[in-house]
Amino acid sequence: MALIWRLVPPEFANELNGKGNIRWGARWNSPGRGVVYASFNLSLCVLESFVQLPTPLRIELPAMAAVRVDIPDDAPTREVTLADLPSDLAGGQSARRCREIGDDWLAAAEHLVLTAPSFVVPRELNVMINPAHPLMNRVKIIATEHFRFDPRLAIERL
Repeated sequence: MALIWRLVPPEFANELNGKGNIRWGARWNSPGRGVVYASFNLSLCVLESFVQLPTPLRIELPAMAAVRVDIPDDAPTREVTLADLPSDLAGGQSARRCREIGDDWLAAAEHLVLTAPSFVVPRELNVMINPAHPLMNRVKIIATEHFRFDPRLAIERL
């Protein structure tokens, strides 16, 4: 089985339902559709989570939960590469393209998993899971541990 990581607030550590991004959407899904976001490495989860923190939470870094998730090795996977995306990863065109790809992936319901380059570290891959896919019952949380951001990442109060 393939092992991946999630980094989430502790109250969501036991959930793999994608509800956290249904209301507003996220990079790979429009509002109204949930996706479980993860990475192959915990270190990438840390970076991906940190860049999403609003400024007040960068001053008082929140406690988190590192969640180890097992997905089946034979899980049908759609792979997105940098070549599939606009060259300006930070631009609006890129955000629209990502949601378009993700929404198409969700609507087709052929693949349990979508892998795509991280925008924080483009040579690393993020893993998205479709919680509505029929094979979702084979995805399992295998470990949860307390996680604290290194305090050196905190923004100092002025």
